[in-house]
Amino acid sequence: MVLEMKTQEQILDHLREYGWAVIENYWSREKCEEALEQLHNIPKEVLEGPCQGGDYRCQHSNRYMKASDELLNDSFIQGIADGYSKCNLADRVLAGIVPYVEGSDTDSGGGWHIDADWIDKQFKCFIYLNDVGEKNGPFTFIQKSKEVSEKISTHDNLRVSEEDIMESVNPEDIIEFVAPAGTCILADTTFLHRGKQIEEGVRYTITTYFYENNGE
Repeated sequence: MVLEMKTQEQILDHLREYGWAVIENYWSREKCEEALEQLHNIPKEVLEGPCQGGDYRCQHSNRYMKASDELLNDSFIQGIADGYSKCNLADRVLAGIVPYVEGSDTDSGGGWHIDADWIDKQFKCFIYLNDVGEKNGPFTFIQKSKEVSEKISTHDNLRVSEEDIMESVNPEDIIEFVAPAGTCILADTTFLHRGKQIEEGVRYTITTYFYENNGE
């Protein structure tokens, strides 16, 4: 998946058509290593978990990590959010840890789901802090699934069964984001997506959550 997306307009065009975009090498490996060190120093009492998928999360990592605070205030990403939808209020940066545990089914998010069914668009920005291969629980997204997501049956906090996914989408539209540390993934999470079940290692990410800006 080598796509030259460098300008905000290129990224916005791809987001509008497919629901996702990638900025390669958005952060250097050195910067990711610094962020990982900060993540490992987060107070244990502010880590939640195991969560719905068995992962661990710090909901407001921007309070504890300089790197997360920088992502929260990233003007380039903010410009994309502003251009994509009114879901452009950067609320917080979540730090996520998805560890492989033998004998456990662990992922980020608890399987296929959508984040919201009450708004037209919802924008998120993910940064991989370490290399993520096929077995490391990559973020997985179904492009062009907006219409399907509006009709498909959901359960338990907007989760969708694997069987319904396979019956409803084109397998060629399922994108696994296997990518190195520093990759930035932008996604409209009203489309179907999941964190793939991890088979080895640990996946580390930080994610900016954007919400509707009602001018309050």
